[in-house]
Amino acid sequence: MLKLGSQAQTVRVSSPSAVVVSASLSAGADSAGVEAAALLALSGCSAAGSAALGSGVPDWVKKLVCGDAASAASSEAASAAAGEAAASSVGAAASEATPALAAYDANVLTGEAGSGTGRIVGVMVNNISNSQRQNARPQRGIGSADILVESKVEGGITRLCALFHDVGQIPEIGPLRSGRDQFLQLLMPWQALYYHDGESIFCTQFVSVYNYSGLNIGGKSYFNTPVHPHVAHRNSRGRDVAYEHTEFTSGEEIRQAADNAGIGLSNLYDSTFFRFADYRTDAVNTLKGAPSAKKIHITHSASYMTELAYSGLSKVYALSMYDPSKKAYGSTVDELTGKQLTFENVVVCFADIAAYAGDSHDVQQVQYVQGGQAYLFTRGGVQTGRWEKNHPTQPLKLYTDSGEEMTLNRGKTYLAIVDNDEWSNFRYQ
Repeated sequence: MLKLGSQAQTVRVSSPSAVVVSASLSAGADSAGVEAAALLALSGCSAAGSAALGSGVPDWVKKLVCGDAASAASSEAASAAAGEAAASSVGAAASEATPALAAYDANVLTGEAGSGTGRIVGVMVNNISNSQRQNARPQRGIGSADILVESKVEGGITRLCALFHDVGQIPEIGPLRSGRDQFLQLLMPWQALYYHDGESIFCTQFVSVYNYSGLNIGGKSYFNTPVHPHVAHRNSRGRDVAYEHTEFTSGEEIRQAADNAGIGLSNLYDSTFFRFADYRTDAVNTLKGAPSAKKIHITHSASYMTELAYSGLSKVYALSMYDPSKKAYGSTVDELTGKQLTFENVVVCFADIAAYAGDSHDVQQVQYVQGGQAYLFTRGGVQTGRWEKNHPTQPLKLYTDSGEEMTLNRGKTYLAIVDNDEWSNFRYQ
């Protein structure tokens, strides 16, 4: 949950403009009278100014320049009182016209109003689709995710990490797959629960170095974690698929595993995952004047490509993925609902991605510390800029070309971490 104080607004009132008063004296007036008149004018005809001139100033001079000198002091006091009253009245009116905003309380992953106090949960989901037996699609539960992350892992295949703002939001989800550090690094700054089955040696190293074992459920052993046992079930869904593609979990089972490991599933957050348009003002980022982007093509590898198409009616992007076995694109659906996945925002971050050195079995490393080019797609337009993540414990930030933080619209987000080598295959229109 995000809890911040209300935003204060400052109203600046410009100082009154100076008023120059000139008096025309008759040709018969002496120079002392002229000087006196000038001094009175410069002194603002105040009682103090009049007293400073002494008694040598004729009454007619005072009257000519200031009016009735006898009432100067009272007039000044009255003016001051009236000014204070007017200022007070203006301030009250401004306060009534622009009431203070309520405290910001938004869903940490979507920016929508009303958050609860849940801890972010990231679940690793299989995305392989190479053959009949090596096929995880259509997956279950991913349509309920607030943020869906896709990135290359090894052998050109991609994997998904489904992020939920609360464990109670998670339906049956899977097939589960092993953890990778490029996803863990996105979750670490948020103290999120990372749920998977098995993990690469590099992911294990990150868990160890950054002391994240207390929030990492999935462990080293592919189907068994003695310290933090994961809880899951098998479901072949009537398919002839390899055994490793039949494992599923749910919010209830994740809660049980967390209880077993002594992990609390409540957490308070002082910021949101991305910067979102403020729900308190009904603000919307229309990307006015930005180039149109109604269709997006993302290449992760020769066999793993993603397309998103924008609907001006529903104002969301619908997700499709390339099926190598069919050599065609198909709608990415949640098997639980039969509905195609849609997103209010699409974020594409290009990065240097390459296999870890040595005998790594082609496990891919994302060079987050270098940052890279970023694209935000929302409301049918595109904004370009840069992303930064200077340390594994720091969140990923999106910035416009002018250096301001990008503003996403409230709702679900698809986040793609893409190899710089595939930039030439990236296109939108």
